[in-house]
Amino acid sequence: MTRSLPLSQTRAHWWSRQRLGGAPKASLVEAIATSGWLRTLGGVDVYLAARARHAGMKRTDLDKLVHAGELRVVPAARGCIYLVPGSIVPDLMAWNADDFRASTKKDLEKAGKSLKDVEAIMPLVERALAKGPLSTDAIRKQLGSAIPSFGEAGKKVGLSSPLPPALRMLENAGTIERTLDGGKLDSTTYLWRKVSGKPARPSKDPFAAIVTAFLGFAGPATVAQIAAWSGRAQRDIKAVLAKLPVTSIAVADLGEAFVLSDQLAAVKAAKSPSGIAALAFEDNYLVNHGGLGVVSDPKHHAIEIAIWGGSKPETIGEAEHVLSRTIVVDGLVAGFWEVDPAANAAVWTTFDAAPSALAKKIDDVVQDAARFLLDEVGHARTYTQDSMELVQERANRIKKRAVRKKRA
Repeated sequence: MTRSLPLSQTRAHWWSRQRLGGAPKASLVEAIATSGWLRTLGGVDVYLAARARHAGMKRTDLDKLVHAGELRVVPAARGCIYLVPGSIVPDLMAWNADDFRASTKKDLEKAGKSLKDVEAIMPLVERALAKGPLSTDAIRKQLGSAIPSFGEAGKKVGLSSPLPPALRMLENAGTIERTLDGGKLDSTTYLWRKVSGKPARPSKDPFAAIVTAFLGFAGPATVAQIAAWSGRAQRDIKAVLAKLPVTSIAVADLGEAFVLSDQLAAVKAAKSPSGIAALAFEDNYLVNHGGLGVVSDPKHHAIEIAIWGGSKPETIGEAEHVLSRTIVVDGLVAGFWEVDPAANAAVWTTFDAAPSALAKKIDDVVQDAARFLLDEVGHARTYTQDSMELVQERANRIKKRAVRKKRA
C-alpha cells in the first residue's frame, strides 16, 4: 500500500474522471465509456447525466446513438438497467447470465415450473422477431396461446408467463437485444430485435473486465464500494482484484482503496476541482463511493435531506442517495435544484448564501439544464412512476429551503 492520500486529492481525480470540470474533447460514446455507465429509470436524468459530461449535447445526439446500437440499454450492475457502450455488452451479458438463470430457476420451482418451460418458447420468440422489432406486448399478442400462463402460483413470484425470462435468456445469449423506439431513453417500453450475425463473444474473464471498467471511471474505490456497485460479495471483489493490474492506496477518511496502476500518477497529479455542475438524480459522482459524505463539506454533513427509497430524512453525511437533483461547486455538493413546472424554469438553493458572482453562475447553469429538459426532452420526470405534479412538489420543497441570498 502506498502512502496515504488526502480525500480531497482523491476527490479531485474522481471529478476529473467524471468529466465534470471541463474535459478534453471526446465523442459522446467515449465520454460515457470513460466517465461511467448511466442508470436509466425511464425518466430524463440519463440525459442530464450525459449532458453534464458532454457540454451542449442535444437530446437527439444521444437518441441516435442508442437507435444505432453504439450505446445500449442493458441489465448491468446489480441487474439494473444502464446505458453502456456497445463494446462492453457481451461481457455484461455473460456476467449476468448465470445469476439470472439460477434465480429464475428458483422462482420457477416455487411456481411448479422449470427452465424447460421457458426454453420451450425461446425459438418461437426468435421466429416472431425475424420479421422486425417488437415490444413485449406485441410478441405476446403474436404468439397468443403458444405462451402458457403460470397462473396464480406464477404471479406470486412475479412470473405470470415464461415470456419475460425467455427474453432475458435470449438477451444474455446475445441472440436478441433490447432497444427503444427511436432510441428515446425516457421510456421503459422496450423493443426487442433479433441480432444479425453471430453473437459477439465476451472476454475470457467478464467479471474482471467489468471491475476494470468501474475502476477506470470510479477509482480509487474501496472493496466495499466496488461490491456495492456490482452487487457481488466482497470476497469475490478481492479475488478479482488479485488478478488485475491495480495499486492499493490509503485514502484519508476512506481507508484502503484500489486504483488501476496506470492511473496512479493521474490521481496524485489531479488538480483541484473547479466549476459548477447541475447533476442528475442518482448521479455517478454522488453514489459511486458510498454516498454524499465524501463529496460534501463536513460542515454540511448534519443537514437533513429526503432520500431515495426511504421515508425518513437522513443527514448528508450519512445518506447514500438523495431525492433532489444536486448542485456541485468545485467538487463539493453545495445545494439542490429542480425544474419548477409552474414557472417554466429552474428553482435552486444552496446550503450557504452564495456571493453574487457565484449565484449568477449557478443560476445560469441550472436554468440551462431546465431549458434543456423542458424544451428538448419535453418534461422533467425522473423515473417511470414520476409525474410533473411530483416534480412540482420537489420544486416547492426547494423553494422553502431557499438559503441563497445574494451578497457581494
